[in-house]
Amino acid sequence: MSKVDILRRSKLIQTRIINSSEFRTAKVVAAYFAIGSEVRTDYIMKSAFKNHKVLVLPKTEGDQIVFHKIFELDFERKKLTKDKFGIYGPPGSSDSVDNIDLLIVPGIAFDSNGYRLGYGKGYYDKFIEKNKSRFSIGLAFRFQLLNFELPHSNFDQKLDAVATEKKMLVFQDLNAS
Repeated sequence: MSKVDILRRSKLIQTRIINSSEFRTAKVVAAYFAIGSEVRTDYIMKSAFKNHKVLVLPKTEGDQIVFHKIFELDFERKKLTKDKFGIYGPPGSSDSVDNIDLLIVPGIAFDSNGYRLGYGKGYYDKFIEKNKSRFSIGLAFRFQLLNFELPHSNFDQKLDAVATEKKMLVFQDLNAS
């Protein structure tokens, strides 16, 4: 996709998230800074600040991700740091947050059962398994939502929903094991 197409489609997906009841009722929103051709999240992050929500971003610490609070001034002045993967995240001195209402998750591909294909390190799977955010949602361009089941193991964690440009797919068996 072209850069313009990524931005246009990302805006549609982000608008879907911002208009969702999960975003409206969330007090703490966990987002990510997109890399490559991932769905962008800047509109979600700006809306979180505008609506007086706590915004947290992931930071890799060892073999896990920890979410840290981001202050609007740091965000606006781009006082963020790059991690070992080149992804922007919170400055070193920010507070970590465990209670997340809305966890926004990147991915390469998603299936219609709530499983995702990430980048192979299992950071989000470990986080979801340990912390059980109130609602986890993957952001995907329409072509990333597959019509077949992704291979998965007991280690892989299901998301509660996936949002694309056209729809939000919410999975019914949220508490199934």
